[in-house]
Amino acid sequence: MENTFRDVNIALVNELAKVSAAIGVDVLEAIRLANKHPRVRLHAPGPGVGGHCIAVDPYFIIEKAPDLTPLIATARHVNRSMPFFVLEQVGKLVEPHAAHKVAVFGLAYKGNVDDVRESPALEIAQLLTEQGYRVYAHDPHVRREAVPFELYSAEDALKGAQCAVVLTDHDEFKLLPESLLRLMARQVVLDTKNCVRLEEGSAAVLYNYGNLHRLNTVPALAVSSGFRA
Repeated sequence: MENTFRDVNIALVNELAKVSAAIGVDVLEAIRLANKHPRVRLHAPGPGVGGHCIAVDPYFIIEKAPDLTPLIATARHVNRSMPFFVLEQVGKLVEPHAAHKVAVFGLAYKGNVDDVRESPALEIAQLLTEQGYRVYAHDPHVRREAVPFELYSAEDALKGAQCAVVLTDHDEFKLLPESLLRLMARQVVLDTKNCVRLEEGSAAVLYNYGNLHRLNTVPALAVSSGFRA
């Protein structure tokens, strides 16, 4: 019940994030204001739910009484949909093509651990690959043998990339130095964990759940396009 409670509440903010992106609202600011209420503590939206507890335990309750658990089942559906939502946002920045390199930062299901069980980051990396992007993954905590992808250094992952997608809030990702971002072909960062800060004066463009609505007006990088955000 504890883990189901958490899953349902995470689904609420993930759904609010989708609504906010569609109607032009900064959901992070809205959550900050809502949390001023002494009995409200909304989570932050993210790329999905992972781990062997929250992402799994609700199904045990659903299995026992499927006709009596529409709320729990819907929460699972919402959280399972988030990798596809992230994929959609990447597509607004960079059209799928083998010529387009995407750097994926983080494969673990949460920050500062090496655990990839049920990780939405792994699913997103796989979806990006299936869509046709060249995916270069970097995770300083995850062992190579634990994932079905090659792992690269931060420098190699970012070099020539048209977009960087942050999927795990490792401490190492909370400040992306300009010296690294300059290696990119196009300095655009999509932060799905709302954790990244850029150096003052950085030329990079940072998107997170607070300003996803702006992607609706950004032309995606096409194969022949010289567009730079």
